[in-house]
Amino acid sequence: GAFRVCEGLDIDTNDLHLPRTLGMIERSTECISRELIWKVHLEAAQAHERAAHLAVEKDATISLDERLAPSRKRFVITVSNCPSNLHWKVWLAAGRMELSAGRFNEARKLFLKSYSVVPVKGRPSVLLECARLEEFVGDIELSKAILCKSRNEEGSDWKVWLQSVSIEIRCGNRQNAIQLTLEGLKIHHGTGRLWAALVQLREEDGEKSQMNALKQALYAVPKSGEVWCESARMFLNPLSSMFDLNTAKKHLEFATKFTPQYGDSFLETLRMQIIQKLVIPSCKTIIDGIKSKLARCFCEKDYSHENFIETLSSSLREAASMIEDKDLIPAQADITTALDALDMSDLELHCSNADPNYGKLWFHCRLRPSDTARTVLRRAKEVIGHNIGNYGHLYVIAIMRRIAIEMMTTQRTNCEINSNDANASIDSSMECINRDSLELLLNVPSLKSLLQVRSKNNFHGDDDLQFFYGESSSTFATGIVELNKIPDLQSLRLIERRKILFGSDLLL
Repeated sequence: GAFRVCEGLDIDTNDLHLPRTLGMIERSTECISRELIWKVHLEAAQAHERAAHLAVEKDATISLDERLAPSRKRFVITVSNCPSNLHWKVWLAAGRMELSAGRFNEARKLFLKSYSVVPVKGRPSVLLECARLEEFVGDIELSKAILCKSRNEEGSDWKVWLQSVSIEIRCGNRQNAIQLTLEGLKIHHGTGRLWAALVQLREEDGEKSQMNALKQALYAVPKSGEVWCESARMFLNPLSSMFDLNTAKKHLEFATKFTPQYGDSFLETLRMQIIQKLVIPSCKTIIDGIKSKLARCFCEKDYSHENFIETLSSSLREAASMIEDKDLIPAQADITTALDALDMSDLELHCSNADPNYGKLWFHCRLRPSDTARTVLRRAKEVIGHNIGNYGHLYVIAIMRRIAIEMMTTQRTNCEINSNDANASIDSSMECINRDSLELLLNVPSLKSLLQVRSKNNFHGDDDLQFFYGESSSTFATGIVELNKIPDLQSLRLIERRKILFGSDLLL
């Protein structure tokens, strides 16, 4: 921890030769037990590596190969102090360093060296790194072959199965990814990460299919924070028929309670709170007006479900146009000021106490190892806040659809209660509401369908609707829109490619 703090201070003051960090490392070698000295030198090697990349980013004239020389020297010292049974870990770390410098052949040699000395139990980890290296350089078939070899070995690691799923997703082979997930779950039935991947992969098959996958996952791993987070994402997706902020809140509470080290749950909680504290208040007048309009619809003598849906559709279209025309949701120029005014202190405290250490969204917002939980959360606040600033209108009309469903549920429940025994219990009424609400969530037309319903007095043209339903449900699968798109790895810079493939919690 002290190393990371010193490294953060050096970077903040632009001292990329790391005087504070190296000073702390030298001090530690004098008082730490001999068995752990190699870990200190390994930290020094990786700190030099990170500093070298930062230096090159700031000044393109600097030679990365030259700046990595101190890192290579530290790796040599690390190997000389490391127990022989752990040499393989050092060779892997050194291979990743050479990979980041674009020295692919050297990286392969170091990975091969690691594989030659690794114990049987650690072989899946080395093969996993080898597969990532080949995908990094663009040899997808060889990468898949290495993963296949690792999966077929006795005692295959669940991380190998997850990586196999990930590579199929990046190649656009969703059905292959689903099949691999199902096969992996036969071996690692209690792995929440694989179940969470299955739930997310089922998104394109529709809400009912995704809900069935979620039920299976929760039955298998009821205390998996990753699965509960995926459930919350279903209810936070504005283009999903399941959109429901209250349910999402409950599921995120479960997620952060059961697996506090999973950072994505906190970032999805951040998305939910921005919607509740920024988006809804800015459009409260419009929301209240729609509620009054829908309430009057129930009082009409010729009330019918079809008339209600048509009224809801026209109301949503009208609201969406008003939000766009009046700029009710802060534009990009003003969103930063609006976000700064939001009080997220309770969430920051909760997140700091949990100190998360993995998650796709979490790593995207954590730019360096020295970043604290508060730093990551505040950076995510900017990223997610700007996403919501772009798509806030969709969240508002999704909220209006949810309100309409609640009104329909209440109206139906009142009719049932009036027709039943007057002494019906409150608990029975609540069960009726919950059952009907879930049924209506799936059966009421989706947001896209509602926006396309045509009425006799409709004055909107087809072109006006493109702004509202031009996005797909997968755009909002997570709280950071840009991460929901499949990247073309070979078009990215080396450092960006490395972050996607190697900058994750699967590293040693």
